[in-house]
Amino acid sequence: MSTRNDSDKIDEELVCIDSFVQRLKEIDSDQMITVCRECNDPPDFWVTIAGSKYAVEVTSIVADQHYHALCKKLKGSIQAELEASNSIKGTYALDVRRRPELPRRGTTLWKQLISKAIQALKAMSMSNALTGTAMLLLEDKAGYVSLTKWSDDGNTIGLCSTPGGKWEDEAREELARLMQEATDKKRVKVEKASIPQRGLDVVLLFYDAYGYGDIEDARLALAKVKGYEWFHAIFWVSSFSDRD
Repeated sequence: MSTRNDSDKIDEELVCIDSFVQRLKEIDSDQMITVCRECNDPPDFWVTIAGSKYAVEVTSIVADQHYHALCKKLKGSIQAELEASNSIKGTYALDVRRRPELPRRGTTLWKQLISKAIQALKAMSMSNALTGTAMLLLEDKAGYVSLTKWSDDGNTIGLCSTPGGKWEDEAREELARLMQEATDKKRVKVEKASIPQRGLDVVLLFYDAYGYGDIEDARLALAKVKGYEWFHAIFWVSSFSDRD
């Protein structure tokens, strides 16, 4: 099943259902699994597993903390390339203004953005650019990302102007709140469609769009959600090549 739509953007629903089916096959490769997308949702999909039919709903988990985590990952990836280069000297800032759309980790666009950043750093380093010199990396209606030279010393990059970070407990509380809201909303939606009255179990897929945390973070947050056990199962999806 393709995970891209006609506009060449990742279809999050297909990413989720593909990940779900792949995991089921890892558990038991012999079980028969069929998937059918519902055009008039709810649900988003019908999945039949070993003869049992389930209604599957997909929802994204997105918040400022997700975006901040993605900015930190971008900075870390650029820093790793910077440290591996012998031709880049100086201290620089990765400046994220407002909230431009960043590519997903591991994608071609993500790698191109990192490559563009390294080329910008090399250009500023080799030309002995003045402190305060900035080079644009990405810009859209929501904001922009640039690199700014701070000094001639060092061999590092900092991060500034991103959404405020949170302590670990605060981040989990936010995640629990988002999961609670999504769980309540999806339950009302499928009940209005009379899916439970038809004797069908409902599976809920949470899509972690920006790499919020690991599976343990999701488990701890879910434990604080009231009524999640109403669903037959809940599946946590992260579509990144560097994560399980």
